[in-house]
This record gives sequence, structure tokens and C-alpha cells, in this order.
Amino acid sequence: MTTALTLLVNILVILLGCNLFSNGVEWFGRRLKLGDASVGSILAAVGTALPEAVVPIIAIVFGTSKEVEDIGIGAIVGSSFMLATLALSVTGIAVAVFSMGGRRSVYVKADPVILARDLRFFFVTYSCTIGAALLHWRELQLALALGLVLAYGVYVYKTITGDSASDYDLEPLYFHRKAVTPSFLAVAGQMLVALVVIVVGAKFFVSGIEQASMALAIPTLVFSLLVTPFATELPEKFNSIMWIRQGKDTLALGNITGAMVFQACILPAIGILLTPWELTPPSLIAAGLGLTSTGAAYVQLKVRGNLHYRHLIGMGLLYLGFAVYAIMLATKW
Repeated sequence: MTTALTLLVNILVILLGCNLFSNGVEWFGRRLKLGDASVGSILAAVGTALPEAVVPIIAIVFGTSKEVEDIGIGAIVGSSFMLATLALSVTGIAVAVFSMGGRRSVYVKADPVILARDLRFFFVTYSCTIGAALLHWRELQLALALGLVLAYGVYVYKTITGDSASDYDLEPLYFHRKAVTPSFLAVAGQMLVALVVIVVGAKFFVSGIEQASMALAIPTLVFSLLVTPFATELPEKFNSIMWIRQGKDTLALGNITGAMVFQACILPAIGILLTPWELTPPSLIAAGLGLTSTGAAYVQLKVRGNLHYRHLIGMGLLYLGFAVYAIMLATKW
């Protein structure tokens, strides 16, 4: 009970930090006159992906055991898998709920060009990430890590240069609620505080995951693949549900697909640089399911030009299938 309570408190701390950061980063985008694609796929995506980025870095850099390293690798692989399956499924459920009574369309109205580009970038870079684990040539692995970072730079450039300014409504900046347009200093201060909160919450969360896996006699890597990403993906899910309700589908889907690209490029590059980058069968299976879900969404988008909520909800079945497999593996059924 103590371990479970500790994990819950750390999740709440991480979410608090992400809420502060997301609010600040949206205002940062507004001050720079960026559009939905840039705010959703880059600023909001990176902001809400910070827990996924911080957890494996903390685990790998400060960890002193193989189990903690497994937490880092599991969080890197599992975060992309979770976004490509469960997060998209939750978004589909939100579309289904808010479309009841004709309040909105049953189709996702996100910009198909932006969405297809994000899915395509993710599929290619995530495939390279998995391919790097199958190589035993360290120099080539390091070259792939550099290539992933450069690929993300190309993605950011294409997103910003192909975007236009947006005028969607924003909540007041939490650190300057009375200001119609908060100052850069207030925005930067809120973002800095949020980063500190996220790092502190993530550091203690890693310790809690290790204790919980030992208490439940579940392999650390399997536990991390399922639990760590679920907790750290909560910001993306929360933001996307909020934006779906408001009809801001490009922001909602971009928040998820942009985070997928970030996590398929930057996090694996860090993992390759700081670890031997050896993936076990559960990690490879999770990665394969993530690619399957992304490929199916991309084909559906190119053939029909849109995504129905049923297509998104169906992606959650891949996550459930992996969860069953992981539980069977852990309990040796």
C-alpha cells in the first residue's frame, strides 16, 4: 500500500508539472504566433512528453542496477507503443462520446497532411530505433542515434515552415492569470518551475516502479513497459480529450503524433548513447505492435482521407493483447 501510494503521489506531481508546462508552452507558442501544427505537434507534444523523456534519463543516468536500466529502456520503447495504441484509442473514445447527439463529427477533423506526415516520420524513425537494437556494430548504432536527432530537426523545420498562425482560445497563464497577454518572463518562469516539478516527480517515480516490481515479483522490464508509459502518457491523453471536446482535432491528434515522433527520435538516441541498447522479446513485440497500429492508421488516412473513431478505438486492442501477453509471461502461464 505504501509503494502504491508513493506511485500515485508521484504521478500527481508529474501531472501537475505537465499541466503547468503545457499551459506555459501554449502561451509561448501564442507569443511566437505559431499555428496549430507547431503548437500541437511540437510545443504541446514535447511539453507533455517530458515525463517520458525524464523517466528513462533519470533511470539510466542515476541508476546503479540492471533493473533500473531496464526501466529506462522499457519506458523508451513502451512510451511510443503506448501512444500508438492506447492513447489513440482513448482519443477515439473521446470522439465517440462527444459526437453523441450530433455535438461533433464521428470523424477526426485533423489536418490530413499534418497527420500523415507525423505518422510517416514515426514509422520510419521508430523502425530505425528497433533496427539499431538488432545491430552488433557499435559505430553504426551511434551513427543511427545521430541520424535520429537530425531527423527530428528536419521534422521540426517542416512543421514550422508549413504552418500558419492560430487564434484558438487559451486559458490564462497560471502564474499571471490577470494578464490578457502575459510577459515572456512570466511564461518562462512557469515553464522552468514546471520542469523542476517534473524532474523531481520522475526521479521518485523510477524508485517506486523498481520497488513495486520487486514486491509483485514481476520482471522489471515487463512492469516498466506497461505501467511507466501509462502513467507518463496521462498528460497527452488529458490534453487530447480536452481538445477533442473543443473541436480542436489538429491539436488533439498532433499532441499525440508529435509526441510519438519526439519519442521515436530523441529518446532512443539517448538510450543508444547511454546503454548497450539491447531489446528483449517483450520490447520487440511492443515495438512491432506500435508499428502495426501506426501503419494501419496511415493506410486508412491515405485511402479514406480521414479517421473514424472506430478505427482509433480498435488500436487499443493491440495494447490489451500485449498486456495479456506480458501478464502471462510474468506469471509463467
